[in-house]
Amino acid sequence: MSIELKEELTKELEIIEIPKRTVLLKEGQRCDYVYVVLQGLMRMYYIKDDDEICSRFMDEQHICISVRSFFSRETGYEYIETLENSTLTRISHDRLQFLYNTLLEFNYITRVITELYFIKSEERLYLLRKQSVEERYVFFSTNYTTLMQRVPLKHIATHLGTSIETISRIRNKISQKK
Repeated sequence: MSIELKEELTKELEIIEIPKRTVLLKEGQRCDYVYVVLQGLMRMYYIKDDDEICSRFMDEQHICISVRSFFSRETGYEYIETLENSTLTRISHDRLQFLYNTLLEFNYITRVITELYFIKSEERLYLLRKQSVEERYVFFSTNYTTLMQRVPLKHIATHLGTSIETISRIRNKISQKK
């Protein structure tokens, strides 16, 4: 990252402290910021039949954004909530567009980040469509060990498309195999 880009980002990025269980975005609101988690933990979820379904968890160094809402400039269907006291940096849509238009280097860096985001998104779709609940649980617990310790089981269960009871049965089955 060039010195020029670092200086511009320093001017544009705002650092905020957000308490645990704060909802930063609700269904029906427009997402006006991209957040990066410096410290803490967040989740994205939506409501289906009065149940909260977790779609993503974001811990340190992860980007948090309601993609459809932010880029379409329309209201969204997702909620963004802190699960821990969190320190975030954020940039508004307008300021992000300014950086895209003025710094070619920034376009390159964000393109690479976007590619990684698409890979993760496709990975999640594959897991939900092609893998059994047990396979999804094993993948999540193996690849996201820190989240397993920090995220309440009820949120992990909805993220994996199942119930707490099913997760408990899978855990018992796996521990009996050992």
